[in-house]
Amino acid sequence: MKKLSAIFLMSFLVAIFMTGCGGDTPKPSADTSNDKNKYSICLITMDNEKDSYFKLIDEGCKNALKEYDNVNYTLINPTERKAEIQGECIDKAVADGANAILISAVSKTKINENLKKAEDAGVKIIYVDSSADYEAIMTLETDNEQAGKIAGQTMLKALADAGITEGTIGVGAVNVEERNSDLRDKGFRSAFEGTNFVVAPTIYIGSESFKENETSNYVGFFGVNQIITFALSEQIKNQDNNQIIITFDADEATLAMIKDGKIYATIKQNPEMMGYEGFKIAVQALEGTFTDKNVNKDTGVEVITKDKL
Repeated sequence: MKKLSAIFLMSFLVAIFMTGCGGDTPKPSADTSNDKNKYSICLITMDNEKDSYFKLIDEGCKNALKEYDNVNYTLINPTERKAEIQGECIDKAVADGANAILISAVSKTKINENLKKAEDAGVKIIYVDSSADYEAIMTLETDNEQAGKIAGQTMLKALADAGITEGTIGVGAVNVEERNSDLRDKGFRSAFEGTNFVVAPTIYIGSESFKENETSNYVGFFGVNQIITFALSEQIKNQDNNQIIITFDADEATLAMIKDGKIYATIKQNPEMMGYEGFKIAVQALEGTFTDKNVNKDTGVEVITKDKL
């Protein structure tokens, strides 16, 4: 794989990282200004990516919404993948009257003050996809460390099938603050303990090491989320590539690359389940029928390879 160019990185990052709290915020599903019996639930994602992953969480919420006639639902996509921007979105949701917030936390610690203010205002907090350190009613997410280990085991099998018994493997991530990425990274590395493979230090988008790191001699690469899959696709789509590549999530572009043999496998999560069940728990918490705290639910993963398409 050729060295990632600064030009590519700049254009890639500009496309993803804009500024402000906004993105796609649908109008309320009903006029609730004169109806005090209406609950208001808000989903806050990590950023304004137009990929399928957060759309599927949103779709899960919308499917659950169909089961209620007393709930108003809104979506906030922060326009930058940064904790301070997501914190502003939490504050906005509270100011706009949210009774419950479903959130995919961009940081383990840096939005905790905003979440505390929300809870102090009586807002119910539920994590979907990625959690922070602040206590919530429920967390619905992948067991990310186990999923990372499954990705590692999948790569080991692919390497063995290719007759590769040693070499260096790269790991790509976006933000060191994201808990799910960190856990996937940890689980992936655990699969290679005691082997002849070396897992290189994690590369983060936008960092100097990511731009300058030479990966042409790597035998494999693991992308911990869909953004890294997109970055990898730009590097491999126009060139022959013999590296074993394992990614996360199953958008159409990723599945097409698996079908074409550019990517060996992807780890498919269940974002629709996260949104659907998270929404229903939010309603139950507002109704007083769900009173537990700090409940964790693993929503599971599936390994998608070419033979499954």
